[in-house]
Amino acid sequence: MEDIEVIAIDGLDNAIIGSTVRNGREVLAYDYDKALTIIISNGHSEEYAEEWIADVASREVDGAPAFVYLDDHQELYGSSSAPPGITVH
Repeated sequence: MEDIEVIAIDGLDNAIIGSTVRNGREVLAYDYDKALTIIISNGHSEEYAEEWIADVASREVDGAPAFVYLDDHQELYGSSSAPPGITVH
């Protein structure tokens, strides 16, 4: 078994939902809403949390994690209002 190194974000362990492939490399996948809730619970505003996640999600750093926006109410795939850089599943 081969070890795979991934970038993890301190304090967001409870938002990890698994892994995904980004730019051909396996990376950690975080639940967008859970990550948002954790950041807000640490004393930051919702606006700050959204901007911080968007900034991290848009970086082209090798191994940077992905944020997944889970939308159980979506009627048509691809018609999401998820922020840029966020994957809808």
